[in-house]
Amino acid sequence: MTSNIAESLNSAIIAVRELAICTMLECLRALVQRWSWTNRNIANATSTKLTDKHEVILNDNYIYSLKLTVYPTNHILYEVHDDGKKSIVDINSRTCTCNRFQMDQLPCTHAIAVFKKMNQDPYQYCSPYYTKEAMVATYKESIYPLGNEDTWQIP
Repeated sequence: MTSNIAESLNSAIIAVRELAICTMLECLRALVQRWSWTNRNIANATSTKLTDKHEVILNDNYIYSLKLTVYPTNHILYEVHDDGKKSIVDINSRTCTCNRFQMDQLPCTHAIAVFKKMNQDPYQYCSPYYTKEAMVATYKESIYPLGNEDTWQIP
């Protein structure tokens, strides 16, 4: 959470940064091609509604939610008690006072406790970006190889 995407990419390409620009760009293209291939295969192999990573997070949140106590205020607001701490869940605005629900766009432990009490499906409150279909769509395009540099036709 402390690194941004530029720092992550910078560390991935540290070995090629000093190469000639054409060689460096080809290395970057090849790196993106490998990442795309790997992530496309992961997306197609997923057998759950969400990506594997987010399915694990949702499952962990569910397990932790089993020890929480839910007190309804009305059909929208719920107070959730967790060892003396209180959190307020608003299911219409998809928010929780712990801020995880709105930040992650994935139900937090408090929200899952509410959904369990209401017999609601927590999947309907997950961001569509975490679905298998979204991941497959993200990596559906191919990154084409350029071939040997000697065969390039440069105008």
